[in-house]
Amino acid sequence: MPGSRAAPSRFRLRPAATASAAALAILATTVPAQAATAPAVASSAPASPAAVASAPLAQLPTVTVNSGAVEGFRTPPSHSYEVGGRTLRQQPATSFPDALAQHLPGVALTHEQGNPLQPTLHFDGFAASPLLGTPQGLSVFQDGVRINEPFGDTVNWDLVPTNAIRSINLVPFADPVYGLNTLGGAVLLRTLDGRSAPGGSIGIEAGSFGRTAEDARFGSAAGDWTYFVAARNQHENGYTPFTASSNRTLFAKATRDADGNHLDLSYTFAQSHLAGAQTLPREWMNTPTAIYSAPDWFDNQLNFFNLGDTQRITPHWQVTGRLYLRNSDQSGLNSNVNNNYDGATPTLDNPVADNVINGLHQQARGITLAARNDAPIAGMANVATVGVDDERQTVDFTQAQQAATFTPARYTLGIGPFDQAPVNLGVHNVDRGLYFTERLSPTHWIDVTAGGRYESVHIDMNDRLGGALGGSHHYSRFNPSVGVDLHPTPRTAYYLRYAQGMRVPMPVELTCASPTAPCTLPNVLVADPELQPVIAHTWQGGAVWRLGGLRIHAAYTRTQLDNALQFISLSNMTQGYFTNIPKELFRTATLDVTGATDRWLWTVSVSHTLATYESAFLEPSTSNSTADASGNIHVSPGDRLPDIPAWTATLSAQFTPNERWLLRGDVVAYSDRYAQGDENNQDVRGTVPGYAVVNLAARYRLDRHWRLDLSVHNLFNRVYADFGQLGSNEFTGAGRSFSSNPSAWQNTQFVAPGAPRGIWLGVHYAWD
Repeated sequence: MPGSRAAPSRFRLRPAATASAAALAILATTVPAQAATAPAVASSAPASPAAVASAPLAQLPTVTVNSGAVEGFRTPPSHSYEVGGRTLRQQPATSFPDALAQHLPGVALTHEQGNPLQPTLHFDGFAASPLLGTPQGLSVFQDGVRINEPFGDTVNWDLVPTNAIRSINLVPFADPVYGLNTLGGAVLLRTLDGRSAPGGSIGIEAGSFGRTAEDARFGSAAGDWTYFVAARNQHENGYTPFTASSNRTLFAKATRDADGNHLDLSYTFAQSHLAGAQTLPREWMNTPTAIYSAPDWFDNQLNFFNLGDTQRITPHWQVTGRLYLRNSDQSGLNSNVNNNYDGATPTLDNPVADNVINGLHQQARGITLAARNDAPIAGMANVATVGVDDERQTVDFTQAQQAATFTPARYTLGIGPFDQAPVNLGVHNVDRGLYFTERLSPTHWIDVTAGGRYESVHIDMNDRLGGALGGSHHYSRFNPSVGVDLHPTPRTAYYLRYAQGMRVPMPVELTCASPTAPCTLPNVLVADPELQPVIAHTWQGGAVWRLGGLRIHAAYTRTQLDNALQFISLSNMTQGYFTNIPKELFRTATLDVTGATDRWLWTVSVSHTLATYESAFLEPSTSNSTADASGNIHVSPGDRLPDIPAWTATLSAQFTPNERWLLRGDVVAYSDRYAQGDENNQDVRGTVPGYAVVNLAARYRLDRHWRLDLSVHNLFNRVYADFGQLGSNEFTGAGRSFSSNPSAWQNTQFVAPGAPRGIWLGVHYAWD
């Protein structure tokens, strides 16, 4: 949650397609269909013994449409990573992003907010985060709809219906067909339906930190139609004071499969109240469950409607369309130290602290139309697709602050009205894209792929208070991709890819991009200068070998970012502005080994990511020990980017001794990382130390209906931090109270403590 120079906040700033769309729509509704069997989607690992043992015995009907139709026929490339819904549900008390970190190579989490429901997910150094101001670099889709938010490309993980997820694919490179913000990859979430999850279940969980959760699912089929509904309610008191949070989701879906046609209509509702603890001065890690200041909370609500239709019109042609409407509302309160306080008697104009109240409404509505043809060319297997996207986004952002003071427990109390530094911003975005893909197989052991996307983005901002935030911006570009896959034997495969991706500056960045008028985040947005779009140039090569019961996947990815966006902090980390860094370079080598026997499934993954600046620049960082007299540090080519561990490693093992028991253990380990504000890698306080955490899970089936689940996080109660940021500690008075003497404030490294040991027990009842 937000706060004074501790954790950044949700509200903290860290040619015409119409004719083609109409033609596809008419074609889809007028041409008769013929059924065809869908090809299987490539998986990164064999099914677990437990998954096979618990699968339904009944043979389900074959789906009559291509499995990539949900994403507009943008099928994940061969050897992308996949996690099935059953794997996610094997750890019922583990959050959704935590499960990805345990099952996918190169994934790391940071918890700047001190709340397990709102982490930042990193893959190969690229982020999908709920925090405004984080350099976003991953696009996230739910059933074919990109769910990155319009204001800052953020991802609200608490709004994902976790107990309705059927599978997750991670596209591990900058594939342009997935649109904006696909710099390091795309996360594709697909939901369950009544055919893939028949029957029902109800369950409860309870355990550490006052966490309780209830969930229920039900799926059924009637003729050509299936129905599915999933609900979950969770509450916890938190492992630090003032961090009680709750989250509830509801997902409902109806599908129809008949005569080569697939129709799906879904609705997602989510509501959260999330509170966080901020980062702590490193010297306070002897009490890692303390708070820096409070309160910091926000409320989140989502209403998401999604309608898709896919039609097979000939033996080789399919068309698909998707309409969606996504409304999200956020409101929040942030507490902050006033870094401009001069030590005199506090007044409304010179307070020791301030509270900031925020309101954010975001709406995305759009249409996607695509066609797919798999007719051979000169006897060669061939799959070609073309698609168009049109999305309109609106944003309403309001903000105001009040003067405040601190209680002895570092809790802020308002002493004035919310009438300072008001903001009232309206935004209208239009994003249009035209994409194509082609996969041609000259022989049975060679696949040649090509694709690309033309993107056109208009951003119009209206400062309703008559200030300097208004302005219009336009970005457009064509981004290509090419690749070759070789699979000379059933047990060996090799691939090489090149792709370009793009991310355009978002409204929250464009309204805070002036070095002469920096923002006090999240308090004020002040200017609207131009920023350049980020362009990713990615090379990736890899190989897959199957040796007996082993599957070995090795990959190397090199991504250069041109005009990378970064938030430059001023004035002890609370003021700053966004700017373009000419070049950054990300290089990742990954080795993923999976083995399986009748009773065991195990995986070892190791990733090495070297993320460096490739341009020299001067950056204000007054809390850095090497800052010059003006408070600046010199960043040189080769300096590492902050908060990206060089090494990530995961070891997981799953054992099913019999049909009743399933036992699982995971070890996740990360090397040290540099803190934000230490972009020159020279601060005397050094790096944020690396750490390893052990997690356990067990499942016991009492009978075919009842089961018990046990999960343990951080088995050895390791004290660690997964995020760092340089700043100034103002609470240097007696008993860590606020010091009214600014000269007594101390520069230090702030860190985000990890969660202590937690144990949860769940009981579930299921029926067919």
